Amino acid sequence: QSVLPFSDKYGIKLEKVGAVPAINTAPFSYNMNVYDNFNGDFIFFVDQNNGIIYSHEGGCTVGEVAKVWDMSVDSIPDGLTLDWAYASAPQIFRVKSMTQGPDNEIIVVFTSSTLPTGWTESDASLPAPGAVQRYACREDSLSLVEDIFRVSTVPECADLGAGAVTFTGYDSFYRFTMVSGKLTNPVPFFVSESHVSPGHLGGGVTTLPDGKILWSTGDCTVYGTDGSYAPQLDFESCGKILKIDPTEKGSYTVAAKGVRNSQQMRVFEQEEDGRRERVLRKSEQGKKSKKSPAK
Repeated sequence: QSVLPFSDKYGIKLEKVGAVPAINTAPFSYNMNVYDNFNGDFIFFVDQNNGIIYSHEGGCTVGEVAKVWDMSVDSIPDGLTLDWAYASAPQIFRVKSMTQGPDNEIIVVFTSSTLPTGWTESDASLPAPGAVQRYACREDSLSLVEDIFRVSTVPECADLGAGAVTFTGYDSFYRFTMVSGKLTNPVPFFVSESHVSPGHLGGGVTTLPDGKILWSTGDCTVYGTDGSYAPQLDFESCGKILKIDPTEKGSYTVAAKGVRNSQQMRVFEQEEDGRRERVLRKSEQGKKSKKSPAK
């Protein structure tokens, strides 16, 4: 991609006004994200690798952030296992995403290696075991992967994540309330099965005006595969944007299909041909940003 052309009319001034604590500071040792998709002036900063959530509230007045949840000291919701290990920090999402919930609640998505209490299977699942085989790597060193949604060990010939051991995870959705500066009273409402691997793990999330949330599953495969099997099939959840009802356990519909790995999703209203419509804007990792209708 080309850089922005120089402009003698417009400029950007950057001023450091604060900082968020970082446990891991070496290159490629951390995995952090920021979520500003909330009512009011809340901004949440998430150390996804270490399972810590910081918050800031104050509009234009920037002060110190406050820790509102930390898996090392706060109670982990029943049934979740968050202390799983993986080969590289960018694929570690103990706290994966956050968005606005109903009635001023806060929705937090964890990636667990076990199902939460009350679930014997996920609400949105990976394709059936063995549904899709693919050859990996280049023509001179092809390696057959028996199940691209459960790779087990990434082939040594792979360009990224060679030798990494993958596993099935569970993106578990909870409604929290903020009480005295802490996230409390977790209520689970949805579980999406995921493939923890060096690949397209999804995680884009936003809240619609009616309170339902849009969730990007990613195409559930490792880097270098095209995810061609599941994204266009209505009965599969991978490669989709799901519309989830946080007030009803396990309730979802497919809002969009053929979606690779949407991140940073937001819904905007705009006027088109004399009528108002809502538009979902999102970034696709590795592809140009697109826009899709949000109903």
